[in-house]
Amino acid sequence: MAVAPVQANDLQLSGPQVAQLETEGTEDFLILQTNLHPPYQELQNGLLRGYSVAVLNCVFERISVGYGLAIAPRQRNRQMVQSGQADGFFLARISDAMDEYAVASKPLALEKWVWVSLYGSADDPHISQAPDPDGFATVGAILGSNEAEWLEEQGFKDLMRVPSLASLVAQVAAGRVDYALVDKKSFEIARNELSLGADKFMLQFERYAPLVVYFSKRYVAAHPDLLGKLNGVLEFCETRPMHLEPWERDSIERLQLPTVRQFAKTPELLTIVETLIRDAKRPSSDQKRLTDAEWTALARIGQSSPKAIEISENALSEYLRAFQISSDAQIAEAFVFDVHGQILGMSRLTSDYDQSDEAQFQMTESINQDHALITDIRFDASTKTFLSQITVPIVDPQSGRTLAALTVGLNVSAALRPES
Repeated sequence: MAVAPVQANDLQLSGPQVAQLETEGTEDFLILQTNLHPPYQELQNGLLRGYSVAVLNCVFERISVGYGLAIAPRQRNRQMVQSGQADGFFLARISDAMDEYAVASKPLALEKWVWVSLYGSADDPHISQAPDPDGFATVGAILGSNEAEWLEEQGFKDLMRVPSLASLVAQVAAGRVDYALVDKKSFEIARNELSLGADKFMLQFERYAPLVVYFSKRYVAAHPDLLGKLNGVLEFCETRPMHLEPWERDSIERLQLPTVRQFAKTPELLTIVETLIRDAKRPSSDQKRLTDAEWTALARIGQSSPKAIEISENALSEYLRAFQISSDAQIAEAFVFDVHGQILGMSRLTSDYDQSDEAQFQMTESINQDHALITDIRFDASTKTFLSQITVPIVDPQSGRTLAALTVGLNVSAALRPES
């Protein structure tokens, strides 16, 4: 029987207290290990607050599960989950190592990792433009951090590990660390707290990283429905999109948007779309609503409705899949919808059938056909990639009439990496 949700702020515990509460609580009560991770979670007046904590409060309240938080160093938290002493741990990056003994939720937050170096240090012959595991540059990270783990996996052996972000930034400012890998938002907060100017540092984009909750496989086996319920309501407590920075948007507009526009004008695509529209029978509003409801419900559990299967096997879907494959991993999805918002073709299963309530539906209007919609970055759980969607109209070159719209999900990690 589920207990009333316990706000994380009501329970800040140490290890022995956690063990006692787990014994005394109901079977649906769980304890999550965590650590301080500004700006996503930090102590304010003795209580843990922040965006990720607010998301968890929302999620557990919706599924009526009580939970508490125990604060400990990150390495200790991972060890407790692995040994079965804790139910779960957050915020954690998705990693093969943790996948061996725990199961990840959908992301609660998105990080943008950057290399931080002292401005002008690139002139030093010992420092390469991009740090190399076999190079001579001194590379630093926070002790036990997600970034430090990832660097070890990449082959960086002689890492300088420091206890806090503030001390790491200070080490870079003093010239003792050539490159530090950190989350951009967290770095900016630390830099401001140290009263260091932005012009003192150079930032170089490395990768995007989703931050998740990891539940121990022991806990998931005992509570097999919890993770599905949590992921199912997470969209209602949704993580904020990562806004495109000017350089990212400029890169997409210069390098990817022309390719998408050109593809939307290919004679083969136009012929297939025109044929589908001509032969299609427009459903009633009730039929469209029922089709969308069935499609959405099954898509949430990774299955396809009969309508989705029918569309995925048509000529347009095949053509879109070929386009996606030819993109060298820069495109994670592509789909076309008509002027009524109905999916006509897709390279992979979309989350819903009816697009008329989405922002990209405006691209089906004939006004300003040169316009394109480029969305902010979101993590797509089905492909485990960060996507920015580009939507352009598909226009009949003879009549000038808008036939449909093309949406391309750009894998920003692959597409923007060369611009870093």
